[in-house]
Amino acid sequence: MKSKLVGVALGLSLIFLAAGSGRGAEEEKPLAPGWLSLDCCVGPLDSAIANGKGALEKALGITMGGYLDTSYTWSSNHPKNPKNISGRYFDKDYNKIVFNDFNVTVEKPEKDWGVGFKLVGDFGRTGELLREATLWGKSLHREPSAEIREAFLTTTIPIGEGIAIKAGKFVTTQGTEIILAPGAYNDNISRSYAFNFAIPLTHLGTLFSYPFHKTLTGSVGLVTGWDNPRDNNGAPSGMAGVNWTPADSFALASNLIFGPEQRHNTNHQRVTWSNVATIKPADPLTLLLEYTLGFESKAPTPTDTEDAWWHAFAGIASYNWTERFNTALRAELFLDSQAARTGGLGATRPMGNVLLSEFTLTGTYKFTKMFLGRAEFRQDLANHPVFKRGSSGADSNQTTMAVQLIYQY
Repeated sequence: MKSKLVGVALGLSLIFLAAGSGRGAEEEKPLAPGWLSLDCCVGPLDSAIANGKGALEKALGITMGGYLDTSYTWSSNHPKNPKNISGRYFDKDYNKIVFNDFNVTVEKPEKDWGVGFKLVGDFGRTGELLREATLWGKSLHREPSAEIREAFLTTTIPIGEGIAIKAGKFVTTQGTEIILAPGAYNDNISRSYAFNFAIPLTHLGTLFSYPFHKTLTGSVGLVTGWDNPRDNNGAPSGMAGVNWTPADSFALASNLIFGPEQRHNTNHQRVTWSNVATIKPADPLTLLLEYTLGFESKAPTPTDTEDAWWHAFAGIASYNWTERFNTALRAELFLDSQAARTGGLGATRPMGNVLLSEFTLTGTYKFTKMFLGRAEFRQDLANHPVFKRGSSGADSNQTTMAVQLIYQY
């Protein structure tokens, strides 16, 4: 599988380089000089790939993008058998250099046909983990390191300001953090507990949105559920949300998903309400505040089957010191009152109530406009010993350090 991924990556690079040969670099403002700049040696490759991609996009009438992502994470608890860091998902591999993702994203705007589309594929560890989280069914688990993250059509019904329709498989509207996308990434390497446990990753269904005002957009939708293209109980889930942007310095996104999510059971409802405020008090500083509330009736827990609640409080302060250098500090509390979402993580005995907290400091440096590196320190704390230690123990705290390289095209 790894050789196939390398072949695909090299093939795309050669196509972009060939398409861009003979053309001058695109006219755009370069980054300011920096001590760790690689503009001298990687910059020409950036320009060649950008020019080649631009030529292909123009010829095919589509937009293309993606990235390559690799990382390494170390944990003070040295988990073994398996070597998975407790409380993590996309960065759970301990003491291992991981090729996370070769991402390919293709989009077609609506303006040509009146119907647009978006197709996103992930190849590597991210694709493998997305596939494990997605309830496709056994027949579609033959290629474990590749996954279709998104595949949907878009169109707009010309009523009023236009009713936008998205139909297919798409990422969730909930939460602050995202699965990395071309040109967009989280401010930290690791994901929050809110992202890993409080909300879904993807949906299959239809979402309608309408701009009621230049500052207010509402949405409603019908989906098969949480990460569940096949629908495990024959009953859909509903989605509703609003995005309010009264000023450039403030935005609020509030999204709700509700419906039955248990296999072959339509009687027990799960409801999750996510609220994210984006505040920009000054140009270099961005503040992100999140509160997510979740409830599920008669949910399976480590100790019983009971009504379950979870709450996530998270805040991120992201500061651009220069064009090249950014730091982000995240603090979070995740209350899993019945341990229905975390399952008690790596606890050695059943836990009925889990309170998790973490603070994370991440530094990001842009070697070029397309190539960046990151380093992170994270401290996790819990009210019980739930972080796996060694092969059979557990602890109430956990320290991790990580590094990451991302090349965007």
